[in-house]
Amino acid sequence: MTRCFRKGISRAFGRRDFLQAGAGITGLSLLPPSLLPGSTASAMMATAGSGMRKRPIPGTGEEMPVMGLGSSGAFEGQDAAKLEALAAVMEEFAELGGTFLDTSPSYGNAEANIGRIAREVGVRERLFMATKVRSESRQAGIEQMARSAELLGQPIDLMQIHNFIGLETQWKTLTDMRAEGRFRYIGLTHFRTSAFEKLEQEMKTKDMDFVQFNYSIMTPEAEDRLLPLAADRGIAVIVNRAFNDGRFFGLVRDRPLPDYAAEFDCKTWAQFALKYVLSHPSVTVTIPATSKPEHLMDNMQAGFGALPDESQRRRMRETMAAL
Repeated sequence: MTRCFRKGISRAFGRRDFLQAGAGITGLSLLPPSLLPGSTASAMMATAGSGMRKRPIPGTGEEMPVMGLGSSGAFEGQDAAKLEALAAVMEEFAELGGTFLDTSPSYGNAEANIGRIAREVGVRERLFMATKVRSESRQAGIEQMARSAELLGQPIDLMQIHNFIGLETQWKTLTDMRAEGRFRYIGLTHFRTSAFEKLEQEMKTKDMDFVQFNYSIMTPEAEDRLLPLAADRGIAVIVNRAFNDGRFFGLVRDRPLPDYAAEFDCKTWAQFALKYVLSHPSVTVTIPATSKPEHLMDNMQAGFGALPDESQRRRMRETMAAL
């Protein structure tokens, strides 16, 4: 990233500048008062009464902020205006206490953008960096992981096998690399409910630190077996697709948020979906992807304040079933 571009980021998308200019950003008027212009990360945390909620990684006890950041789709591209917005997203993410950032070499140029922006806005050392390998070949996988490290910078905290591709070949490589200290954690990912049977088998037989799968109030199947199994096996859980690729918002659009949502510090439908996911005790972190600073601010607030208890979770499911 050029010095000129970094100057543009600082000038146009500094944290306070962005929030003060927020009135001109599409959709900002739909946000709750705590996210309107003039709000800041520190103000959000003060309103919540404490820092972001954290959960331990079962294998080590390392504390993980529950709101992470995904990058599929969101961090791809070369457009200067988008890159400036991504700089604001990453800066605000770190300011609000987020650390877990998930990416993959299959997400276009996301790794390159993430590495450059993280260094430019000065947050790289604060990030828990997770990426993936997807190759049938051992040597190609090793080369792919080396390239990811070059783009993202060191350390890569978590390396995951992407959607079972080259599973057995890459699992041996990842296990060896973890033993050598090249990655602190290793894991396995998928994004479809149809993969749950195979995920369950792999969770039972492999010594993994993390597993990543889809889970939401619209697709709660992981509650049946995967989430209890993760707790039993001491595996940290990363949740993707908490909004079902946006279909959740298609259901709730133009509908009022239920009054009872205030009981667990929920101000928007995005927080409603995220707090449902985070209220399951086996979930370690969820990773909604966004390239919009105003959406990042909204999502992150789900990590603050109360979470729904079991009776409130039941009401949430009833609300969605009635839509």
